[in-house]
Amino acid sequence: MLSLLVAVAALLVPAHLRSVDAIVIERAGAKGDSSLSKASEALDAAFVGPAQLITKAAITDLTSIELIEARSAALIEKNPAYTVSGGPDPYFEDFLELVRMETSQDAAKNAVLSTLLPRTERASLSELLFESDNSNVRSMLLVRNLPGLIRLHPADHPAGAPYDAGVLTLALLIEGGHFKAGVAGRIGDLASQAALGTPTAIAAIENLVISTLTLGRQLDYQSLASVAKVSKSSQDWAQMAALIRTRPAQTPLLFTALIFSGSANDLYNYFAEYDETAVQDLSASIQSGPQAIRHLLQSDQIIFRPNQLSKRLIDQFSHYRPEFFIEMTYANRTSALLLKLALLSIAGLLFAFAAGAAWRSSQAEGISVSRLNPAVMARDSLIGLVFALTLWTIFEPEILQSSESLPETGPRIEFVVADALESIQSPVRIMQELNTVTLLVLALFFIIQLVIYTFSLIKLREISKQSLHPNMKLRLIDNEENLFDCGLYVGLGGTVLSLILVAVGIVEASLMAAYASTLFGIIFVALLKILHLRPYRKKLILEAGSPEYNPQAGTLMKNIEL
Repeated sequence: MLSLLVAVAALLVPAHLRSVDAIVIERAGAKGDSSLSKASEALDAAFVGPAQLITKAAITDLTSIELIEARSAALIEKNPAYTVSGGPDPYFEDFLELVRMETSQDAAKNAVLSTLLPRTERASLSELLFESDNSNVRSMLLVRNLPGLIRLHPADHPAGAPYDAGVLTLALLIEGGHFKAGVAGRIGDLASQAALGTPTAIAAIENLVISTLTLGRQLDYQSLASVAKVSKSSQDWAQMAALIRTRPAQTPLLFTALIFSGSANDLYNYFAEYDETAVQDLSASIQSGPQAIRHLLQSDQIIFRPNQLSKRLIDQFSHYRPEFFIEMTYANRTSALLLKLALLSIAGLLFAFAAGAAWRSSQAEGISVSRLNPAVMARDSLIGLVFALTLWTIFEPEILQSSESLPETGPRIEFVVADALESIQSPVRIMQELNTVTLLVLALFFIIQLVIYTFSLIKLREISKQSLHPNMKLRLIDNEENLFDCGLYVGLGGTVLSLILVAVGIVEASLMAAYASTLFGIIFVALLKILHLRPYRKKLILEAGSPEYNPQAGTLMKNIEL
């Protein structure tokens, strides 16, 4: 019972090997601003576009949503241009005033791109930007009719509107000071090199414009400017565009996560590593605020999803969870993991003590080995470790799932011969693959065999300490033959079970780990029988064949002539 209570206490520590607990994410969010406060700050600055995106992604309370919508409607009614610009911006508003564009709610859907695609609007904006004293803006204007483009057409081409719109958008963002000075300078230098005909610079400018078109198709101008402000390089700009290009329906979530985290690189890497669960995890975290998103991305792990058994236990005992556990996990995850391992090990040690006591009580006759015996202490420690690892894998089965995945290489042509060669080579490659899961399974099988080995040694020592005739001890050894062969049975059973789990897909360890179970069983049983059992059996046979033997003393008696 005590072992079970300590195990439950370990379960309540919200630290996990390959995931981060939702309660830790909530604790992180509580230490910073809320999503509602960030949306309100945006509206305080009249940034209607960013506020609406944050509301869609991070706010679920109906009252708060209605409040944000009412404030946004009031700002738009006062300044209808916000439906296109997304908020106040002197340079963009000057352009809108110059072209006298009619604003509507529909225009906000593709604000930047739809505004700049018409030829007359692009001509008006270029005239406005030609008056700029910013050298980076002038460098961008030099590449409007850039030769050597591969995927786009220059501005003077009949199909050059998209490229020209992207170049002018970048120039407008630089003119408005939305890019950091260093980033704007690097973009300007890149444009200057492209204007001189440098092939790599031309390709880089074309990629930059394509990224701008992707962002401008989904974001209003003020939201686009917000992305520019947090971009530390042109790579960040391209990474954010890549995320929105592949997930246009998640634009509010991606934009809000970027603004909250302040790092496009962290966001991009998180999606690259956890593509299947990234949207779900970000959606769950973003409601807790910017600090929660930052903690999730910095932890670089998915959110923990307990299985049915773990969920029931956590729900039942969560109100007993000490706040110290949550705070410790948030502040220092490594220390929390060590605490969890220590509690599980203590629970396993208590289980080993209970199993040992039950074993001794079942042995009504004979002499038992002291608990302080080194072999007994080693056995209890190993049982405790096996108990801890087994319990941890039951509560967190994802630690047995490989984190490595094969990258997609896109469409390809495959031939039958290639498939046949692959089928021949794959078992060898799988057998040679070593990853964290494989090493964990190998360690578990090794420890289990070590426990069985120590059990056998302890039993052999108990037989040797009993004051019985050697023939009786030989019969007791024969009676324990199944125990001495137990390592083989467990090893073979571990191999079969592992192959089944690998085939089903529950465990993603290599086949080498499965076969190692039988190998460890053979090695430990061989060591037991060759190094311990065979010499002791030989000794008993010799003693049993001696004509004079004192079973009380356990030694041979010499003839003494009087």
